[in-house]
Amino acid sequence: MPNSEQLFILIAPKELKDDIVDVLISLEVLTGFNLKTINGYSKEHSSFNITEQVEGYRALVQFEVLLKVSDKPVLIKALSPICQPAKLKYWFLPIIESGHF
Repeated sequence: MPNSEQLFILIAPKELKDDIVDVLISLEVLTGFNLKTINGYSKEHSSFNITEQVEGYRALVQFEVLLKVSDKPVLIKALSPICQPAKLKYWFLPIIESGHF
């Protein structure tokens, strides 16, 4: 029997962090999410500033949201006004199992 949950992962520049947090917190279908700082490496340096080009990476934030498969359209619709103009990368992963200890 397939799990009815999935993991949404979104990579965003730090400048959009607060706007995305506000949207995620406002969604009643979500119980919470994880947020972490990551270093993004890319062969496409055109969007990197000079410091990032020298260091070789860009400081980004990564959101992880566990949600029901049926709530995917709600999440995408809520985030689109912020994420679509910025062309942010996201993906969904299937959850094999989840629970609490």
